[in-house]
Amino acid sequence: MGSKRRTEPSRETLAARTQVERWRRTRTKPGRMPEELWELAVGLARVHGVNPIARALGLDYYSLKNRLDAAGESSGSSPAFVELGVASAGSSTECVLEFEERRGSKLTVRLRGSVDVAAILESFWRRRRR
Repeated sequence: MGSKRRTEPSRETLAARTQVERWRRTRTKPGRMPEELWELAVGLARVHGVNPIARALGLDYYSLKNRLDAAGESSGSSPAFVELGVASAGSSTECVLEFEERRGSKLTVRLRGSVDVAAILESFWRRRRR
């Protein structure tokens, strides 16, 4: 089993945690967290992922995930860049697809023969967003 890598929270995450903790200390009655704090959490989750932000801010994972999804964002990782190699006319028909998450997880797919890469990618991303 590999060890899990823990990273220090970003400066923005620490500032958000301070705001959430201040709200919790100063509220006079039970109630929902203010919408501006949720918006801040959703913005951070969009960049750093749902689980790290939910943990750092002491929020319910599923509440944050649902808000991120409702904002039209996928809570999974989406690539900032996808590189598709194009084989030259004289080379073999092999295709290598590499997907890498922001946090470093990587998936490499090697394909041989005639393959509709666009259809594979479309199917993969459609399934991830369900």
